[in-house]
Amino acid sequence: ENNILIRFPFQLEDEGDRYPYCGYPGFSLTCTNDSKTVLTLPYSGAFYVRRIDYLGHHIQVYDPHHCLPNRLLSLNLSGSPFVTEFLTNYTLLSCSTPNLGSQFTPVDCLSNSTHFVSAIPSLSFTNSLPQSCHVIRNISVPVTTSYQEIFSEDLQLTWSSPDCRYCELLDSMCGFESRNSNHVHCFPSHQTGNY
Repeated sequence: ENNILIRFPFQLEDEGDRYPYCGYPGFSLTCTNDSKTVLTLPYSGAFYVRRIDYLGHHIQVYDPHHCLPNRLLSLNLSGSPFVTEFLTNYTLLSCSTPNLGSQFTPVDCLSNSTHFVSAIPSLSFTNSLPQSCHVIRNISVPVTTSYQEIFSEDLQLTWSSPDCRYCELLDSMCGFESRNSNHVHCFPSHQTGNY
């Protein structure tokens, strides 16, 4: 739907059975019936893909249910090739009334008519918790930069291996050196077929 180009190290999962050498392990993607590209993390489930930056080694994903904070409560990147670049620590609070202070960030998708969820930077969290609040838990929030607004709609993940940046700079295709090798190599971009 978003014209996402899927190429090495990524591969569509259904093609992985026929052409296992066309994608790197852990980089399988699927498509939904309504043309969304999906990245499934082993311990955190499915995310929709908004963008892939092959030169920068970034994949930008978002929660299909549009509540990324809920997904961050149990985000576990173990078993995947992906990591986050910056983490900021926050404390999630559940309160019986909305918090209006500038240090509180409302988390609307976790709130309802009787409980208002807010996030507060853990560094500024003091023992003077409002009486109408209790701590849900402390979480580390991955952000694109150290100054990004907390709980944006997207989560940016990065990978270090395989490193295809050199190929990207040469405007070449990156792929396995051979079918029996885990080493990557640059190929002229017009070359297609068995790579």
